[in-house]
Parts: sequence; structure tokens; C-alpha cells
Amino acid sequence: MINKISEFIYGFKNKTVEADEIASNHAEQIKSFALELKEKAFDTKFEENFLTILGYTYRLEEVSQRLFFTFQEAVYAIDLDKLMKNEDSLELNSIVYILVLDVLINEYNTKEIDEEQKQKALAVYKKIEERKAKENKKYHMYQY
Repeated sequence: MINKISEFIYGFKNKTVEADEIASNHAEQIKSFALELKEKAFDTKFEENFLTILGYTYRLEEVSQRLFFTFQEAVYAIDLDKLMKNEDSLELNSIVYILVLDVLINEYNTKEIDEEQKQKALAVYKKIEERKAKENKKYHMYQY
């Protein structure tokens, strides 16, 4: 299943796909993958990673931009994993990006946001950003 997901995403390498096309032409396939992942509890296993990426998408106000750029990031991540032959990262990115894309497609098509999920995602993303800021601060202290 992970191979099918990664090949699906990888198939868009060197292509630009607009949000409308993703939400209309590829929604069924993405939803199907997401349901299969949820049946196997991958959504629970990779929840923090999922929330991190979802939280990251919320830096953009417009759902069409979130969908477009996240799809492009997914293609780039899968391409990089394949080039580096990083199977663990390929699995993680395949799972997490499909789950995030499924949420974004739903938001795009229904114009509804799961506020509870959004707040959880923003909280996880904020923690990671704070951790990065602390690390950067330590690094800059050593430069003086």
C-alpha cells in the first residue's frame, strides 16, 4: 500500500497541479488511500507527524493555497526520499502527506474546517517552532 501511495504522489513529479484539479480529479484516490491508512491505524501511529504538517499548512490563510503547496511539498518529499533511497522517510511521508491532503481536500470541497483538529495541529506546530527557536538561540550564543 505504501508503494502505491508513493508511486501515486511521485507520478506528479515535474507537473504543476492546481488545487481545483487535486480536489476534483484526485480526491477519490486520496480519500481511498487515507481510509486504508486509518483502517490500519497509521493515523494514530503517525499522529504527531500528521499534526505537524497540518499545523504547518495553516500558515497560509487560503485553503486553495494550502492544498496546492502541500501537494507540491508531498511530491518533492517523495522524490527526495526516492533519490536518497530512504525507505523509512518514504513510508512516513507517504502516510502523513496523504492524511493531510485528505483533510485539505475535504476543507476545500466543503469549506468547513475541523476547528478542534486545527487547534491541535497549531499547538503541535507551535511547540516545534519554539523548540527550533531555542536551538537557534543556543547556536547563536556560541557565535559570540
